[in-house]
Amino acid sequence: MALLDLSSYNLIPDTQTSIYILAAIGTLYLIPHLTTRTDIPLITGIPEIPHALPIFGHLLTLGADHATVCEAWWRQHRTPVFQIRLGNTRAVVINSFADCKRMLITHQSAVIDRPKLYTFHGLISSTQGFTIGSSPWDASCKLKRSAAGRALGRSKLKDYYDMFDLESYCLVRDLAKDVSDGGGTKEIDVRKYIQRYALNTTLTLCYGIRMDSVDDSMLREILEVGSAISLLRSASENYQDYIPLLRYWPNNSKNRRSCELRDRRDKYLNVLLDQTREMIKNGTDKPCISAAILKDEENKLSGVEVSSICLSLVSGGFETIPGTLTSCIGSLSTPAGQVFQERAYEDIKSLYPDVRDAWRNSYQEERLPYVNAIIKEAARYYTVSAMSLPRKTVEDIEWDGAVIPKNMMILINAQAANHDIDHFGPDAATFNPERWLNKKAPIGIQHLSFGAGSRACSGQLIASRLLYTALVRIICSYKIVASEEMPPNTDYVEYNAAKSALVAIPRAFGVRLVSRGEEGELEECLEEASERVKGFYREG
Repeated sequence: MALLDLSSYNLIPDTQTSIYILAAIGTLYLIPHLTTRTDIPLITGIPEIPHALPIFGHLLTLGADHATVCEAWWRQHRTPVFQIRLGNTRAVVINSFADCKRMLITHQSAVIDRPKLYTFHGLISSTQGFTIGSSPWDASCKLKRSAAGRALGRSKLKDYYDMFDLESYCLVRDLAKDVSDGGGTKEIDVRKYIQRYALNTTLTLCYGIRMDSVDDSMLREILEVGSAISLLRSASENYQDYIPLLRYWPNNSKNRRSCELRDRRDKYLNVLLDQTREMIKNGTDKPCISAAILKDEENKLSGVEVSSICLSLVSGGFETIPGTLTSCIGSLSTPAGQVFQERAYEDIKSLYPDVRDAWRNSYQEERLPYVNAIIKEAARYYTVSAMSLPRKTVEDIEWDGAVIPKNMMILINAQAANHDIDHFGPDAATFNPERWLNKKAPIGIQHLSFGAGSRACSGQLIASRLLYTALVRIICSYKIVASEEMPPNTDYVEYNAAKSALVAIPRAFGVRLVSRGEEGELEECLEEASERVKGFYREG
């Protein structure tokens, strides 16, 4: 058989063909490189979760519930610290309680910064400034945190007693009215009352203005806009923060929605600040943060920074406090929770045999161990900010032989840490306030729901007092019984109806409130409180 003669074939490509071939080879080489490239290269010595996809990284695998998926990866891969890719952003995820504490406390100066995200920082916050919690660390953020720390510190709590008294009175007053209107058998959803309780507290704290009706139009607008912004801040709802190409997609609904919410938020924030200015002008202003700053000619805060502080307290308070308190009431209403509820009631009656004394002191002191234990457990168990706001390193961190470089995003999985069986024991996934009363109760940082270290929540003392006052007054007034038709979901993951939101929204449930104590006792407490709080704050 003759060999094939190739001499007649011109196998040397012409110049144009060569260019096409080289371009194709280059493209085949560049596409994987460009679609898997991250802002910071792979860190040697820290495992990366496998099966990241080009362009998206782990975003699609993480789904809507990042905290729960990362918690599962921790157990599956047996490593509490690992790397993931969020689009073109590399992040280190910390899951165990010990490692979270180590990162936030031991390395607190190295993780004091926050990353800037396109949608929240670039669009939504372009007019009123960043909230304190989300601000990158700079001179302005330092000034705002200092001002908020002075306004919200322990020495200032007594200045807000009137506010705690008034708002917790209105909470129980309206619950009592609805119970009475239903003949004592009506099942109610407590969440809208608690939302107003938390929001009014922050509004009076910031502006000296409150809203008495749970259906007030501005109150509902603030809650609606705030919840919508919470969704846009979530990585699972907002891929364009991590895949820049999506920002320029035609008819970008995320950009349009962000600008719409920003404008709606600006409108009510400006109205509130203008009302404060008007009250100052007329000499009718009440003690509040914005009035104190506006009247202080020597303060170094700009108008945007004043707005930022008030925005931080309003948006932070109305989301996290209702989530914690509503879910706590859900747990206490169950058959198992009623045992804790009764022990808390016994604790109240032991210290305050006259229930009117419990009302008089509930906003001034936190002396009831069992109630305090319930609050700690509610904050731990229902981690309403499952993934804490991301941190950003300002310097290299040495971590078990590896080096986490400067400018790296750090994600603290607070939900995983708060349910770490190595720290909280085998019943970490159970709601049990009594874990805080035994001799082996955790000491130091008790849970991560308020964060820790250099960027811990500035308002945690106010939040704890709000939870304490409300629980004392509700428990000594009513026995809380879960609805049979619409009982609460008390699973620490599934209680959340919006897993993709930055802050949890508890699923709706119903409860019955059964009057405690002697006949007329609650009415006496309400009447006395009504006289005490008259004229405290103006209604907006």
